[in-house]
Amino acid sequence: MSSKTLAVGAVAGALATHTARRLRSASLGSRSELDNNTSPRKSSSAATPTFAPMAKNVGILAVEVYTPSTFVSQTKLEEHSGVSAGRYTIGLGQDGLGVCGDCEDVNSLSLTVVHSLLEKYDIDPSEVGRLEVGTETLVDKSKSTKTILMDLFPNNTDIEGATIINACYGGTAALLNAFTWVESDGWDGRYAIVVAADIAAYARGPARPTCGAGAVAVLIGRDAPLAFSDPRERTTHAANVWDFFKPDHTVEYPTVDGALSQVCYYRALEDCYNRFADKLDKISETTTKGSVKEVAEHFDAESADYFVFHSPYNKLVQKSYARLFLLDARRRHEKGISFHREEEKKETKEGVEDSDEILAAWLTKPIEETYSDKALEATLKKLSSSSFKQRLTDSNAASKAIGNTYTASVFFGLASLIDRAGGRGELTPGKKAVVFSYGSGALATMYRLHVREPVQTRFSIDRMAKALSLTERLTSREEVHPSELDHALETRARMHRAGAPYSPVYPTTGRLFPGTYYLNGIDLKWTRTYSRVPLDAKMEPHETSLAPPIVLRLAKRDEVSCPVTGKLEVLSSAQEGHSDLHTEAKKRVACVITGISAGLPRTDGKVFESDNLDRLVRGDQCIAPISGSIKMAMLDKNIVQVKKLPGGKIQRVPFKTEKD
Repeated sequence: MSSKTLAVGAVAGALATHTARRLRSASLGSRSELDNNTSPRKSSSAATPTFAPMAKNVGILAVEVYTPSTFVSQTKLEEHSGVSAGRYTIGLGQDGLGVCGDCEDVNSLSLTVVHSLLEKYDIDPSEVGRLEVGTETLVDKSKSTKTILMDLFPNNTDIEGATIINACYGGTAALLNAFTWVESDGWDGRYAIVVAADIAAYARGPARPTCGAGAVAVLIGRDAPLAFSDPRERTTHAANVWDFFKPDHTVEYPTVDGALSQVCYYRALEDCYNRFADKLDKISETTTKGSVKEVAEHFDAESADYFVFHSPYNKLVQKSYARLFLLDARRRHEKGISFHREEEKKETKEGVEDSDEILAAWLTKPIEETYSDKALEATLKKLSSSSFKQRLTDSNAASKAIGNTYTASVFFGLASLIDRAGGRGELTPGKKAVVFSYGSGALATMYRLHVREPVQTRFSIDRMAKALSLTERLTSREEVHPSELDHALETRARMHRAGAPYSPVYPTTGRLFPGTYYLNGIDLKWTRTYSRVPLDAKMEPHETSLAPPIVLRLAKRDEVSCPVTGKLEVLSSAQEGHSDLHTEAKKRVACVITGISAGLPRTDGKVFESDNLDRLVRGDQCIAPISGSIKMAMLDKNIVQVKKLPGGKIQRVPFKTEKD
């Protein structure tokens, strides 16, 4: 067995030793948490939950994230791509995107984030009873990423869960499954871990700036500081649409209908939101009866303290949240509910006007006609601007810096909210966050989380915020030249075409964060093995190119040969960093040279012969008079000769005889 193959085994052995020590320590009563029925253990007392049926407070106990150590600035990517300034930073609302080469895959991302979660929160592998993964970045059509992660749980084969696939929705499906498991009477007292991990890769073109990579691991249990307290506070949308899918298994790149995908996102949002608001209104009416309140509160876009949206790019989130104001106004119009927020009335030239009056022209317009209405979009932007900053700035910060992470996107939003609002001490008990998750195809869910003060002391919002340190971690990443994005994706594309065996080349492990798992290689039997960068490893200096020499050589070759994506530079001798980037961008054409052939005139009809090039070199005469029968056939077609006279006039001369 090779040293590379032993790497994961070594990790498993270390965790097993650690587990034995902890269990021995626990048997001596050294851990105070064992006395608390909210800290699950594999014991007879932990196997039977003691929570009251309506006080389980199932939810999120801990969160850990991972994104690659390198990123590309969207501002510099605009310049490098030769597009107008603001195309990506304003048009997409993005600041950066994570870069991931062939040494990392969805398995390594998941290994990294789960191992880190176990370490940071001192969790025994034996404490976990459910592990489920959501991803759409498949490296195998049969073997799941969940089974790869089992190497992190030595001596514990009793772990439920699998890998779930449905575009960007798989992680949310896994989360809801975990909530249900912990909520159920069949729960055995152990934790559930939900993993969402993806590498968003696109071919050259307008979608490439929405690439990204990352993974999130979420620990689920009872008595949670961020609780899914009321299972009724959830709605789901499901439909059959072809907005985004991956039918070609030889490449990572999806087939995307961008315009349709945005419309599908809007449809799913309005379906989930309208029913979600109705549900919360009914719950409010029920709880209001018999209380000091005389009028039930109606849920709207400003009822929640925070919103977390699935974010392919930030501009879509801005537009989507703004549309909630239209949906609220239409609901009030249909139900005959008066607008009740005095502070939301707007000053206009004509006087004071509320948002329903401002939106009056669109209250009865068919909803499909509002999707591309620019006047409406501008109006909603003004109405929602201050509320968006208040309720979504924190949750959107991470995705703006990382890019699209598919299934992990909405979880990065939650992590970002905990890191920023929680880090400032503002995510206090009583606060609520509404989460909207969308996956193409399409599936979507909206649900509400409640911030609370748990009875147990092992997990809290404050501990999550400190353990995440997400803002600091994103700042510590290495910014690389925009060309590295193309190098990374072309290298990944070559890996998909290379077959087995395969050895990753990009980047070198010295450029990875300590604690990062990486792909050792793929052997002749297509088996993948992984190793981990030591926690005390020192990273290589950032001054050098991220792409190793072999990647740069292949990139240079692709400039004059068949590229992976069908785009290449033609006749460009400028060196990287010393050329007019706008001019260089114009030289990119969709052209692939596959070979060369010569066709010569022949009387036998065989225009392309293998000896044609030799005949040209010898100077052979290839032109011969045509036969009378061919001439007569041409005359039958009424051929007309067009002559351009010296004065510029055109003369048309019909052929009537063979002499002509």
